[in-house]
Amino acid sequence: MDDVVVTHSDVYQSWQDHLFNFSLDDPATKAPGLRKPQLAALYATLGHLVVDPYSTATVVMPTGTGKTDTMLALVIAARMARTLVLVPSDALRTQLVGKCTEMKTLRTVGAVSDTARNPIVAAICSKMSGVEVAELAYANIIVATPQALLLFDEAALGMLVETCSHLMIDEAHHVAAISWSRIKTAFKDKPCIQFTATPFREDGLALEGKIIYSYPLRDAQLDGYFKGIEFHPVREYNLDLSDQAIADKAVELLRADLQAGYDHLMLVRAKSQKRATDLFEIYKQHADLSPVLIHSKVPNQAKVLGEIVKKKYRIIVCVDMLGEGFDLPELKIAAIHDQHRSPAVTLQFIGRLTRVDAALGDAKFVANIANQKTDHQMAALYKESADWGAVIRDVSQEKVTHEIEKEVFTEQFTDGDDAHVIFGLNPNPKISAVAYHISAEQWNPERARSLDGRREALHYISINDEADTVIAVTRRETLVGWAQTEEIVDTNWVLYLAFFNEAQKTLFIHTSGDDSQATRFLNLVAKEPRRIHGEPVFRTLHDIKLMKLQNVGLSRARKDLRFTMHVGRDINQVISDIEKGNAKKSNIFATGFEGGERTTVGCSYKGKIWEMNSSAINYWVEWCRHISVKLNDATIDPGDVLKNVMRAEKIEDAWPRGLFYADWPESIAIENEQKIALYFQGESFNLLDVELGKPEYEDALTLAIPVYVAGVDDEERRLTTISIKLLEDGYKTSCPGLKILFSQEMPFDSYLDAEPLVLLRVDGSMVYGNYRHYSPNSVDIRLPVGLLEPWNWGATKIYQESMRAEQRMDTVQGFTYGKIVDEYTIVFNDDGKGEIADLVAIRESKDAIYIDLYHCKYCPQTDGVAAPRARVSDVYEVCGQASRSVKWLSTGEKFFDRLMDRYQQSLPKGFDRILKGTPLELEILRNKCHDHELIFKFVIVQPAISSQKISNEQLAVLGTSYSYIKSISGSDIKVIVSP
Repeated sequence: MDDVVVTHSDVYQSWQDHLFNFSLDDPATKAPGLRKPQLAALYATLGHLVVDPYSTATVVMPTGTGKTDTMLALVIAARMARTLVLVPSDALRTQLVGKCTEMKTLRTVGAVSDTARNPIVAAICSKMSGVEVAELAYANIIVATPQALLLFDEAALGMLVETCSHLMIDEAHHVAAISWSRIKTAFKDKPCIQFTATPFREDGLALEGKIIYSYPLRDAQLDGYFKGIEFHPVREYNLDLSDQAIADKAVELLRADLQAGYDHLMLVRAKSQKRATDLFEIYKQHADLSPVLIHSKVPNQAKVLGEIVKKKYRIIVCVDMLGEGFDLPELKIAAIHDQHRSPAVTLQFIGRLTRVDAALGDAKFVANIANQKTDHQMAALYKESADWGAVIRDVSQEKVTHEIEKEVFTEQFTDGDDAHVIFGLNPNPKISAVAYHISAEQWNPERARSLDGRREALHYISINDEADTVIAVTRRETLVGWAQTEEIVDTNWVLYLAFFNEAQKTLFIHTSGDDSQATRFLNLVAKEPRRIHGEPVFRTLHDIKLMKLQNVGLSRARKDLRFTMHVGRDINQVISDIEKGNAKKSNIFATGFEGGERTTVGCSYKGKIWEMNSSAINYWVEWCRHISVKLNDATIDPGDVLKNVMRAEKIEDAWPRGLFYADWPESIAIENEQKIALYFQGESFNLLDVELGKPEYEDALTLAIPVYVAGVDDEERRLTTISIKLLEDGYKTSCPGLKILFSQEMPFDSYLDAEPLVLLRVDGSMVYGNYRHYSPNSVDIRLPVGLLEPWNWGATKIYQESMRAEQRMDTVQGFTYGKIVDEYTIVFNDDGKGEIADLVAIRESKDAIYIDLYHCKYCPQTDGVAAPRARVSDVYEVCGQASRSVKWLSTGEKFFDRLMDRYQQSLPKGFDRILKGTPLELEILRNKCHDHELIFKFVIVQPAISSQKISNEQLAVLGTSYSYIKSISGSDIKVIVSP
C-alpha cells in the first residue's frame, strides 16, 4: 500500500539520503556485490557526469555482463531526478519497466538498501499531448521507444525534454537512425549516456558519443560471465540436404542435454518467414520435443511467446523474434540454418545463449560450414574446429577497436568544444586540394586561429595533436547581387582543411569557399609556400590504365582563342594539339583503372587536384598522402602520361566491321552482377548466368547481340536478341519484353540507351554507343608469337570441347586438365553458361594465391575432319571469354563465392565440378584471400590454331585480348595451340 501514496519527490529524496554501496563481488568467498564491469562502468560514468556532463558518452558492455542493472544503478548512484530511457523495441520496454520497478538484483547484491525506494516508472506506448506529457512528472523513470516518440509533435517532445533531467539510451547502436536522432537533438542540452554491447553500426553511420568505458569480451570470458561455447559443425555442400543435416545434429545435442539433466531449449534460426515455415516441417517430425513456429505473421504471438517463456516447447523455430532484448537462460542450443551477415547481430545472438546459470550447461551452436557467406570477420566462426569463444572475442575487440580508432583520429583534435562540434556535423568534403612545397619551419598551423576577416567570422577551429592537420569552419556574409544595399546578405558556412605531409615536404589546402579565401588561409598557415603547378601536377595521371578523358581544357597561343573546353568524346583533336605543341594542358579530368580498381582523377595547370568523390576527413588526409608521392616523383615525365589516353571517333554511316565481343555496360561491375536480374516472358535470370554472344550484322546500321542462358541439361539457349540501331547522331537499343531489376525495375533497352553495351573490335578498339574508343598504343597489336605454346593433341577429339559431368578426357577440356593437373592444388571445372573460365586452376604459396584461368575452345570440323587452320572465326568467342574473365581480377572473396555457388548448384544434377582438391581446400582459400595477394594468369586453349599457319587476322584478335587484359591486370596471356 505504501507504493500507492509514494510520490516522485519521496523517491528522489530517498535516493539523496541513500549511500550507494560500491562493493565488488568476490566469487571466491561468495561475498555479494556489483560485478567488475558494472562497478567500472559506474565509476567511469559518474566521473564523466562531473567533468563533462553535456557531451554524449558511450558505455560498452557485452551482452550478459549486467548492462541493464548498471543503467538502473547509475540512476540511483548519480541521483538522477527524472530519466528518460530509450529502448529499441516494445519487448525491451516491457522488460525494462519490470526490472526498474523492482530493483531486485541491485537489492540482492547489496548495492541498494531499503533506504532507497523503488522508482516510480512510466511507459510511453503511444502519441501524447503536451498536457499528457506534463502528467508524467509523477515518475522517476520514463521508458519509451523511438517509434512512440516519433508520433509526438514538437510541443509534446519539448515538454518531455523539459520534464526530464537525463537521457539514457539502451542498445545505442540504433542511435543513428532518424527516429533516434530527432530525440538526441532535442536532448542536446541534457546529459546523455548510451549503453551498448556493440558500439558500431552496420550501415556505416557514425555512433556519436565518446566511449568512456569498454569492457572487453576477452575479460568477460576470463571473469566467468559467459558459459563455454561449443561449435558443432556439419559439412554438407548439397543445398538440398543441408537443412536436414543441421536439424539432425541439433536434435541429437538437445536430446543428449535433456538426458544429462539440463533443462535446455533449442532455437532454430531462419532468415525469413518462408524459410522458418519450411524448417518447421523438418522439426515437426520430433513431436516429443514440442516444436513451435513463431514469427510476426503467426496468430496469437503474445500467447505463444508467453508459453515459450514457460518452457512449454523445447524447439523454437523463429526469424528474429527472440533476438534483441529477449532473455531466456534455458536457450542453450542454436541450429543456425541461415547465418547473420552482421557481426553486431551475430555477437548479440550468441550472447543470448551464453548467460551463466549453475543449473545449465554450455551453449551449443550448429551450422553448416560448407560455403558460408558471412562478413569476412565472421568467417572464422565457420571453420572445422572453430573456437567460438575466441572468435567472438576477437571480432568484438576488432570492431570496438575500429570505432576507437575513429575516435582516436577525432580526438587528435582537442581544442575545447570545437572539435566535438565539427565532427558532430559529420563533415564530408569534396576530395580536392591544391599542393605546395614548404619546409617544416615554414608550417605554422596555430596562425589559422586568426582566420577572421571582413564579413567572415571564425566559429570553430581544431588542430590535431600531431600538428599536421587543421580543420576550421567560418560563417561568411556576402552582399546579394540583385540589391544595392547592405540590409540583406547571403550567409555561407565555409570549411577549411590543411594537411602537411612532412615526409614529402608537401602542404595540401582545401576550402569549400573561393580562391581568395583559400589564399588567405594558406598565407596564415604557411610562410613562403611554393605552389605545385604546371606540368608536375599532371603526374597525378601517372599509372592510370585505359584512361579516358572526360573533359579537357586547353590554353592556346592565339589572339582570337586563348582557351577551349572539350567535353566527352571531342578529344582526338585535343591530344593531337597537345602532341604537336599547338596547345597546352589547362585542366584534365579522367577515369580509368589504378591498381586494378576503377578510379577518377582531375588536375589543372594552376595546381588544383581532385577526385570525383566526397568522403570523411580522414579519407581526404590519406588521399593527400597518396597524391603527394606522385607529385614529388621526378622520374614521372608529365609529357608521357597522355600517350595511352583513349581517343574517341564518332561512328557514321555504318557499324565498323570486326566486332567480335559484347559485354555489359561499364556501369555494371562484375561484383554487382549477382545483385541484378533480367526478366523475360515470366522467367527471371541472375545477370551472372546470362551471356552475350558475338555481335551479328543484320545490315550496315543494325547490330544484333544474342542473349544466351542455360537451357535444359545446361545446353545453351538463345533467350532473345538486343538490337542496336545506328542513327544519324546517336543510337537506339531495342529488346522488347526484356526488363532489368537494378536499383529499380525498368525496360532493359531504356537502360542500355543511357548505359551502352561495351563492344570489342578486332583492332583493339572499343565501341560505346555510337563512338569508337581507341588508344594509339593499343590498336592493331598482334599477339607476340612467343606467347604461343603448341601442344601435341594425340588422339584427342579436338572437335569436342567439354568434359561434361562424365569427365570425358578425350575432349579439349579433358586433355587440358590431364596436361596441367600436376601443377595445381585445385582444378575446378567451371564450364557452362555463366562460367568464369572452363578450367580454374589454383595453387598457393606462402603469401599469394595463383589463379590460372583456362578458356578452352574446340576445332570445328570441315567435311568430317577437324584440322587446324587460319580461320579468324576460331578465335572470336574464346578471346571474348578471356576478356570478360579479367573483370574477376579484384573481386577477392566474391570470386571464390561464385565457384562455391556453382559447385553446390551442380551437385544435385550429379555434376561434381571439383576435378582436383576438395571443397574444404577451396573454402580455406576463400578465407585466406583477405590477406593473400591473388595473382591471375589467363590462358586461351584453341587447337584450331596452328602455330605454323597462324594468320595475321588471328594474331590481331588474340592481340586485342592480350592488350585489354594487359592494360587492366598487368598480366600476360598464354595461348595453347596445335603445332
